[in-house]
Amino acid sequence: MVCYIGTMLVNGIHFQEYAKLEYGRLLWRVPDYRERLLRHWHDPRHPHAGRFAEHELEVCHVLESTKGSDAELDAELRRRNLSLRVVVKEIPSVFGAFF
Repeated sequence: MVCYIGTMLVNGIHFQEYAKLEYGRLLWRVPDYRERLLRHWHDPRHPHAGRFAEHELEVCHVLESTKGSDAELDAELRRRNLSLRVVVKEIPSVFGAFF
């Protein structure tokens, strides 16, 4: 973990976004939750459904990964002109009202 002028980073990712990645990974491992997340993120009521559709493959790939694979995953994504930081920003939030 690195701290720059009051901003905590984990593997170069803002800690709040990294927390979304870690919780997403935990939920993704449970088939029922994975289906529920996908259904939620595809729901037309979700404000980021269109954006998720554009980045679904990368987001799903990142959520399937393990914490210990962050460096390898980032290197793989960089070969495709992406980064772990960029893809993590595309993980949609979950809204309780219709999750």
